[in-house]
Amino acid sequence: MTDMTLENRTNTEKLLFNPEDYTLKEILSPKHSALLVVDVQNDFCDPKGKFAGWGRDISQMQEIVPHIQHLIDTAHKAQVPVIFTRGFEDVKFRSGPDLRRAVRWEEKDGDGSVNSESGTFGSEFYKVKPEEGDIVVEKHKWSAFAGKDRDGKTLQEILEELGVKTLVVTGVVAETCVETTVRDAYDKNYFVVIPRNSVGSNDQEQLETRMKYWEKGFIGDAVTEEVIRQNWLAKVQSPQLSQVSEQ
Repeated sequence: MTDMTLENRTNTEKLLFNPEDYTLKEILSPKHSALLVVDVQNDFCDPKGKFAGWGRDISQMQEIVPHIQHLIDTAHKAQVPVIFTRGFEDVKFRSGPDLRRAVRWEEKDGDGSVNSESGTFGSEFYKVKPEEGDIVVEKHKWSAFAGKDRDGKTLQEILEELGVKTLVVTGVVAETCVETTVRDAYDKNYFVVIPRNSVGSNDQEQLETRMKYWEKGFIGDAVTEEVIRQNWLAKVQSPQLSQVSEQ
């Protein structure tokens, strides 16, 4: 690569993202953001799903779904990529530590002991639906970065192709798939933004613990849905919306 080519590439990168700025407004630019919807599936959120059948409180996870849909609609308006994940917990897909968990919890495929088992009602999306142009990543481990789309591309490969630098992470469950994905995103050098009212759990204490940690800013930013909406729609709706609060 010639010095001129390197210089041109560097200048182009500066136009796309200002590494000396790091304001929330810059991080949430729709030009390099993506919305990630993690495992909003029937077994976690539907009254006929596994979690409800096991006596877990799914009410908070149900409550966040309209907020997630609002963010999906906002992303579509702002031409921000929307990526859905579907997790399949089948024992047949597991190995190593994941198999150890199956042994401890006495999980077996086909007997109702496995949540979001492939081919079941529980593994289908709950009240959210990918539209044309949206991306679906299917996975067998908790992190979204372990999954692949229908073309066999990993989440990281998809994000690199799209030029994404910031992931807005929503979905369930806070202490498992969401947290693992957030940490992996941070480790892979993505900016992470978490909408406070768009992450769910069946355990309120676990959710509050994670949210308190995220709000401290160790690995990302926890903000309101409105902050994300205003940043993404600033140029779409009105110049006045560009004046948003930043952290």
